[in-house]
Amino acid sequence: MTMESIQRAVELRDACARVAPLSPRRRQVLNLVLQDFSNQQIAQHMGISERTVKAHVSELMQALGVSSRVCLAQVALLAQLETCTCGQWCA
Repeated sequence: MTMESIQRAVELRDACARVAPLSPRRRQVLNLVLQDFSNQQIAQHMGISERTVKAHVSELMQALGVSSRVCLAQVALLAQLETCTCGQWCA
């Protein structure tokens, strides 16, 4: 096992651990961020206000320890990869 593959495994485990305790609603928002939906599109898709979406995104960023939507999407993607590799539902 290379150092790179070990680092990747740690990243996957950490992403899954950070996403796992999220509510189903927050996971839904996170999944839509991963799909590159704008706040307005997320609001329309979920039937909530754009202000509520902004609050969810801000709280997700804080909970997952990231400072941008790009990093938020990366965490979501890592959690989904972990789902594929270990069979747990994380995102």
